[in-house]
Amino acid sequence: MDVPGYRIQRQIGEGACGRVYLALQHAFGRPVAIKVLTPQAAADSALRERFLAAARAARRLDHPNIVRVFDSDAYGDTVYMVMEYLRGGDLKENLRSGLHMQNVLMVVKDVATALDHAHRKGVAHGDVKPENILFNEQGSASLTGFGNVARVPAAWRMDERTVRPAAGHSEQPLAAGRDDLYDLGIVFYRMLTGRSPAVGDVPLHEPLLPPQQAAFQEPLRRLLARSVGERYASGAEIVAAMDALHASGRVPNAVVKTQAVRTDEIDAAMDAASRRAVRETAPASRLRRRVFPIAVLCVLLLASASVASWYLATRPGGVERALAFAGLAEHPDVNAAWHEAEALHQDPNQSLAVVVAAYRRVLTNDALHVGAATAIDDAAQRWKRDAVAALDAGDAGLAEAKLNELAGVFPADAALAALFDRLNDLRQGRRLLADTERLLARSGLSDVASVEVAIVTFEEVLRLIPGNREALAALDEIARHYGALAARDAEAQDVGGAMANFDRAVDANAEFEGVDQVRATISKAEALQAEIDAMLRQAAELREAGALIDPPGANAADIYRRVLATKPEDALAVQGLAEVSAQVQAGFGELLAEGDLAAARDLLDRAAASGIGDAPVTEMQGRFEAELQRISTVRRLIAEAEGFLRDGYITGPSQQDNVVARLRQAQRLDPDNVDVVRLLSVAATRLAEVAIDAYDAGLAEEGLPYLDLALTVTPGIGQWREMRERWQREIERTQAAQTARR
Repeated sequence: MDVPGYRIQRQIGEGACGRVYLALQHAFGRPVAIKVLTPQAAADSALRERFLAAARAARRLDHPNIVRVFDSDAYGDTVYMVMEYLRGGDLKENLRSGLHMQNVLMVVKDVATALDHAHRKGVAHGDVKPENILFNEQGSASLTGFGNVARVPAAWRMDERTVRPAAGHSEQPLAAGRDDLYDLGIVFYRMLTGRSPAVGDVPLHEPLLPPQQAAFQEPLRRLLARSVGERYASGAEIVAAMDALHASGRVPNAVVKTQAVRTDEIDAAMDAASRRAVRETAPASRLRRRVFPIAVLCVLLLASASVASWYLATRPGGVERALAFAGLAEHPDVNAAWHEAEALHQDPNQSLAVVVAAYRRVLTNDALHVGAATAIDDAAQRWKRDAVAALDAGDAGLAEAKLNELAGVFPADAALAALFDRLNDLRQGRRLLADTERLLARSGLSDVASVEVAIVTFEEVLRLIPGNREALAALDEIARHYGALAARDAEAQDVGGAMANFDRAVDANAEFEGVDQVRATISKAEALQAEIDAMLRQAAELREAGALIDPPGANAADIYRRVLATKPEDALAVQGLAEVSAQVQAGFGELLAEGDLAAARDLLDRAAASGIGDAPVTEMQGRFEAELQRISTVRRLIAEAEGFLRDGYITGPSQQDNVVARLRQAQRLDPDNVDVVRLLSVAATRLAEVAIDAYDAGLAEEGLPYLDLALTVTPGIGQWREMRERWQREIERTQAAQTARR
């Protein structure tokens, strides 16, 4: 299976119609989750379109408690959706490990916040369940699986504006959004009780929960009320209810966990707690302080026999573990796991996987253990520091070992991409270094062609391995060799040879030892000025002939650079090179204006290699990237406009999110774009058709605003203007007749 732009790592989930994979964006990019339809589902055109429509709807939702959808498309037989990857597992997995009651409230609040945002955007979820509630590393819940693509009625879109439907059209029923809130109530009930409410399981006149969970009874009753009028009207109301419950101080200090509890364990816990209370010999005031939490624990444990979600450990030491989960004692397994992890952390011979696994065992018993989480981060940072140190020292083997360990334990760590890039650069740089050293050993420094290749390659080595001593030493040796040749040629009055050799020397190292002395020697040569004058005349002729940066070695820019290498202060050469740069930039601008991006890219590459200067090349690069961005933005805006057009959002749901708004933005960036003009015409025609349908149905006054919108989008349609004037006259006659009858 191939998804363009992504590298599939492994499968992390599976459903009836699709599978979910962990992938990296490009090489060592950010981790993402990619949902792919099965071949059977992808072959169903209706299911395929519904899947892609769901992705488009989800992409319009931007909220911290909604899993983001980055991309969706069909590539061959592969139909996929690219989503944000969250590492904290789903709600079912977290309940198996145990959730504190306060965390249960936060889950309900996070999901309600997400639903409130989606409903305001006109999107219902349709499948709120534990498997679609995911957690990030900080423990916040996010909602995924917006697959129903149902639109919430206008009455629920509190902050949105939509075009009213014409005759024959209707909104979806109000239940599209409220069903999501009812499903959230079912999830809440499952978290508290470990089971789903059956038909008749939650009648309004009976308690929904056992006494120890009484604090949750009223919010749950309203979520699952049989009468729609008694339920919460929005996700925002649920959030307010959860906040009020949290502030009340009535939330039990206990953990819910989806494992059954045995009666003999409950009895043992109660007996042990009672004996410990009797043995307490502290003053009476202190005894009173201890009796209350023990009594609370007993109540909680008694309730667990019927609820099956309150936690009691089944291994030896179950009482201590029950107390720990109720927040009344320290968990013995946590202590044992912590000491073992600390010992492994101090052992320099242990691998990262072993150390992290030990600390994760601590977190299995205590998900909120700050020390274990910090220690895992410290271990990762230590391994990264070791990897960086190995890279700095040029030890590719050790660096690879450290990075492979990190990637095995933390595959989604975005920082690893840059470190692996450095490792690849180190290896590539060392290969280039070895190859170039062999080349010079064979040909010697007198072989000009080999030396020029070596200079370019050693500079590439320094780009890959900044500060590499071998490359710097080799370049310095080349510079001193050709500097000596330049001085010898100057003394022999061979100014042309001296300048050519000196040019090679400064290309290798512009600050080699003795560079100033060599430059002075060349400057004193009797024929120097004559040679420079001839070169300047030749450069001027090449400029007039258009040979600004081409062909290599025989262009105006090269000659000006050779003059400046010998005589940096030469005003004519400085001005000439500046003129060449200006002409190249002007030609580049013309190519961009003509839309010939391929020719512009080629000119930019040649300009970068010509040596006209970093500043003009940087400016050209910026203009080129800006043009690419403009073209990309116009394409995106047109695509979004087409999507809104398919969904029927001509001038709504908001002033910013509709067909006309997107096309006006695109038109400002590309005034002559034919697709923009075409789509504006289609949008205006749709509005005019709605107006005509309303008029034909006898609703001329209701249809008139749509005709006005059509004329606003494309004002040049004379037929519509005449139609508007005729309708206006009819409306005025009707109104006058009605007034006369009164």
